[in-house]
Amino acid sequence: MNTPDHSSRGHAEFSPSSLKYVAGCAGYHGRDGTNAAAEMGTRIHEALEVHDPSALHNEQELQIYDQIVEMEEAFMGNFSGIQEEHNEIQVDVELDGTGTWGTCDRFLILESGSEAVMADYKTGISIIDPPEKNWQAKAYTVGAFQKFPDIEKIVFVFYVPQHNASLHHTFVRSDVDGIVSELSDIIKQAEKIRPKWNEGTPSLDDLTPNVNCRFCRYEDSCPALGGLVVEVAKKINPQLPDVDIENTEDPELVEQLWAIAKIVSNWADRFKKRAVALAKDGTEFPSLKLRSMGSSRRIMDNKSLLEVAAEFGVSAEDVLEHANIPLAKLAKAVGDTAEKGGKRKLSDNFVDACQDAGIIETSDPRYTLS
Repeated sequence: MNTPDHSSRGHAEFSPSSLKYVAGCAGYHGRDGTNAAAEMGTRIHEALEVHDPSALHNEQELQIYDQIVEMEEAFMGNFSGIQEEHNEIQVDVELDGTGTWGTCDRFLILESGSEAVMADYKTGISIIDPPEKNWQAKAYTVGAFQKFPDIEKIVFVFYVPQHNASLHHTFVRSDVDGIVSELSDIIKQAEKIRPKWNEGTPSLDDLTPNVNCRFCRYEDSCPALGGLVVEVAKKINPQLPDVDIENTEDPELVEQLWAIAKIVSNWADRFKKRAVALAKDGTEFPSLKLRSMGSSRRIMDNKSLLEVAAEFGVSAEDVLEHANIPLAKLAKAVGDTAEKGGKRKLSDNFVDACQDAGIIETSDPRYTLS
């Protein structure tokens, strides 16, 4: 059986899956690249397409796969037999003066010939908007109505195993004109605003900061997001002066923004610690999950380390090969052997000797402002 390769599949400029973000801010542009969660989702989608989970990587992926299969079987039990089945169906969405296209996971035409079930699998932990409020579902549905002129009713369903939910809504052909108008407005506004990033930055009036800014490639340079940060900072310190965030090369303004950044950063650190503490105490958030980042371990007794290593056949020389000795601490230990008044000189001489021996690697200098 040939394994499908979803990772090589192209995407429309304003794809259905990105419309939620574009609707929130016309200047939004997602980041390039991938991540572990996206790659896991791709593998599960590929397995579902061919009904073969053998290429999945671990128990978690297999569990999500099995859940989706069970959820789909249960949901489809509400309908009569299937006349026609389409997997990974591409739909072109024709709009008013623009358009888009995308690939939906399943499209099943029922025995009546005038009704269908359209399904999309969601393998992540994010909260999914229900189809009637979901721009991706609306775009796919419009494309399906346009592709299949005999279909009068489409039940759209998202299978969301990590929230144990099958979110569904019934669209009828008479819904199409209204949805086309909404989608057209969203995409045409984005077609107008997004290219402005190529010439510098869009104006503040063109941009709308929201919770999805963290996914946007322009997060670090967005003037509207900077304005939002200034507003937050003023909540913390009402005495902060007004700042023109679009003029960021003026030394006085840069210094003011630096102060604001420190205030907001300190607040963010405190808030993140509080949120983690709530999660550790049992609070459940809509999409955030408590995840361990591991813990560091270090040797507390070097002499005992050498003894234990020797018991396992590792010599002191081999231990030193793997050791990363802090130069400053060792230089201080050398300096402490000198008489009073000569400690600093002996310590410096030791560092110079190490430098002359070519055994010191110096990292690039780090800078800050204070």
